[in-house]
Amino acid sequence: PLRPGSGFLLQRVMKKFTEDDHLKVDRLIELHLYYLARISDAEEEISRERERLGDDVDDETEEEFYLKRLDAGLFTLQRLDYIILTVSTSGIASIAQRIRQLLSLKGESLGPVKDVMREYMESLGDQKDSASEEKQNISHMINQL
Repeated sequence: PLRPGSGFLLQRVMKKFTEDDHLKVDRLIELHLYYLARISDAEEEISRERERLGDDVDDETEEEFYLKRLDAGLFTLQRLDYIILTVSTSGIASIAQRIRQLLSLKGESLGPVKDVMREYMESLGDQKDSASEEKQNISHMINQL
């Protein structure tokens, strides 16, 4: 998991996101938008392929579609959105405000972040170990947004 922990370590990480007029938040949102656009392009291509194949989409094809999304940057987008979720719900109002402001300026919202993180939660499976704890943590942060 990407969680920075708690206490002093968490404070240090969150402080990094407020330094230099939230410069790291700006870069985080810039990267989020870049990878979101790449995934969107890949999904459009997958959609055209689905139409072309019709009912011939099997599990192997679905796996290929998923791999195309990963190649387009899905894994990176999931990590970026996890960080956005974490810093947005850290309790530091200026970070959450800056994220919303930057997304709004680009005509976006936190909706895609929530969608990506919900999909990530589903990919964690139904294990009863740390994955279950991770799912609960993500769900809690999504609800806090």
